[in-house]
Amino acid sequence: MALQTILKKSYLENIFEEVEQGIGLDRFKEDSFPYDENYLLVTPQVKHPENMLSQLKATTDGDFQSAVAIYNAYPTLTPLQAINVQFWESLCLTDAFPYMRDRWHLRESKDDEELKRGIINHFTMENGLMRHGLGGLWWLVHLTVDEDRDQRYELTEMLFKNYTLRFIRLGVGKVIQHKEAAIGILQFIKDNEKYITSMENVANSLTSYFNKLGAVKQLTFLDRQFFYHEMEEHIDEFMNTSNRDTQNSEDESNDR
Repeated sequence: MALQTILKKSYLENIFEEVEQGIGLDRFKEDSFPYDENYLLVTPQVKHPENMLSQLKATTDGDFQSAVAIYNAYPTLTPLQAINVQFWESLCLTDAFPYMRDRWHLRESKDDEELKRGIINHFTMENGLMRHGLGGLWWLVHLTVDEDRDQRYELTEMLFKNYTLRFIRLGVGKVIQHKEAAIGILQFIKDNEKYITSMENVANSLTSYFNKLGAVKQLTFLDRQFFYHEMEEHIDEFMNTSNRDTQNSEDESNDR
């Protein structure tokens, strides 16, 4: 099997600088992105997957399927390799370009400004790794897959099927970037979902709570049982704390 290729960093930077300037935006509407193969590099130890593109579903409802497909396509990818901006931005323009173009409706953009915003928001790391159109999918699977379960992607699917959890602070926040925290928190929510009256309040409040706790306790050394227990202890408080209360509390903390 061939090794994965990526584009040179300087070449990528030039492409996205042009996007910022509104140059060559129509390239992102083509069937394939017209990159120069002279700027391709081989990524050592990362094999090029077969048929990955055919398994990607370019819809919001298809994000879970696409995320698992990307994760399974690179079984040897390490977290160190997976924080490489160059790797994910390259895939957006090469192997996964048709998926990215259709997933973010680039051909349907009403004007150049909308098209530019769609490219910057999802093809680059402008909004962080967890919001990236490909890298974010891989990471959310990596952080929630549980090899001890009969259905290893059970918690992953729950996260992807719940818009509030995924997009309102938890799925893009710092606390979920610790795997044991992600599994403990999601397991508690799965076990008690029918009793949770406001998932938005819970998503906001638990993120605020664990962020503050992380200032005084090394959360990365704690296991999933700790996070499950903390959720159990504070769930009533989380449900009854409004978004405004959470934001005010964080603002006060930041002012100290």
